Amino acid sequence: MVSTSTKQVNSTFRGDIMVELLGPGGNLEMVEAVFEAGADSVYCGVKGWSRRSKKYELDISQLREAVRIAHNHSGQLRAAVNAMPKAGEEGMFKNLLEELYSIEVDAIILNDIGLMKITNERYPDLKIVASIGSSILNKEEAKLYREAGASLLVADCKMSLEEIREIKEYAKIGIEVLIHANTDFTYLGRCWISSYKALKFDEIDGKAYYIGSPNRGGVCFRPCLLRWSLVGEKIYAKDFQLPNDMFLMLDEIPVLIDNGVDCLKIQGREYSVPLIRDIVKLYRNFIDEYLSKGSVNLEEYRVKLSLIAEKRDSERLRRTLELMKAAWEEKSEV
Repeated sequence: MVSTSTKQVNSTFRGDIMVELLGPGGNLEMVEAVFEAGADSVYCGVKGWSRRSKKYELDISQLREAVRIAHNHSGQLRAAVNAMPKAGEEGMFKNLLEELYSIEVDAIILNDIGLMKITNERYPDLKIVASIGSSILNKEEAKLYREAGASLLVADCKMSLEEIREIKEYAKIGIEVLIHANTDFTYLGRCWISSYKALKFDEIDGKAYYIGSPNRGGVCFRPCLLRWSLVGEKIYAKDFQLPNDMFLMLDEIPVLIDNGVDCLKIQGREYSVPLIRDIVKLYRNFIDEYLSKGSVNLEEYRVKLSLIAEKRDSERLRRTLELMKAAWEEKSEV
């Protein structure tokens, strides 16, 4: 979670403050619901090219419909292409990029700096977002990605407010912060432990798909949710559980807004549509109240958020089991 040095929420209101609320689109029903709940933009994974199970990705025809929904709501549609490509897939990416541009997606989410340069050279008017998988941690690295074409980067959950300010001011790049996500025992987007548990190669329409490695486009076996112990020179899944905590920000949001954060992102492509709708609607109301009044009743929203968190936690356990089951089914099919 992004660290802020203060919980003060009644700071001087500035009428020119703008912040984007970004929600997930795991399917077309969710895309519609998220915009109806008040999101400014929605991100969808491109089938075979994003860090999620193919069950929660969209093909080109579905993305075309998602773009239509977004634009009907005066919103924007981001296409996530943030799985690390296999060598030799640059040609496939260029073809995909042409399709995404032709259906008028508003932005593309990438973590490969080479693909960013290709995108920027071919379609300089297409907004590029550096995915959290890029693990940008300092101002010089941020500047490098900005020079490659990125205009917005997703901050690591462990990044402090001071680091965010420094990167934004030095690199002249927008900052996106996760307000609903899970933490990681390494840097979010850079975990490879699942591929040590099992790694199988497959293809989706000719695109390499590595089951067991979300970094390469496949599903994760969630080894962080197992319990581990060290016996002699061997590690067993038994007693020690790696951290995989979820969080829903609230107190930090006014501080982030006042310090110029450009986008607040909600994860959850795999959740149910009603749950994601409730989460987006709560944050929309919270942000609007703060921007219009310069202050907000935190206690009131804490109560509302705690009720949503209970539903989220219950659903997360069920969805995690479904994800792990799907991962093993995909593994057995190869």
